[in-house]
Amino acid sequence: MKIFTPIIFIVLLSVIFSCQKNKEEKITGKWQFVYLTNAGNTIQTWSFNNDNSLIRSITTDSTISDTAKWDIQAKAFSRPDLTITSLNYDFDGVYEVLTLNKKFLIIERIILTDGNTGGAFKRYEFVKSK
Repeated sequence: MKIFTPIIFIVLLSVIFSCQKNKEEKITGKWQFVYLTNAGNTIQTWSFNNDNSLIRSITTDSTISDTAKWDIQAKAFSRPDLTITSLNYDFDGVYEVLTLNKKFLIIERIILTDGNTGGAFKRYEFVKSK
């Protein structure tokens, strides 16, 4: 029976690490921000790159781009956390990944960069760009 305990532990670790890799693969790419109110002809995209850089582009008559860093941490038996840094104070922080699949990304900020949770709430919804 004691021999099975290390094997079960190794299997569990493998599952946890494969889940993190899977989340990183799913989030990598270009996502179009979904405006909840009429934004006119404004298009905002967030590009999560393999090198953990994030490029946010906002296009109206011209294009403005910001760069940041991202990191996703899979958690056993819970939703993964997405950390965004160096974008700006309004966007930086820890987000809980509510939905992440081939078509949709929904994140909700739960912690500010200073570690506070008060006033941290922000929710963003995206659709995968082609």
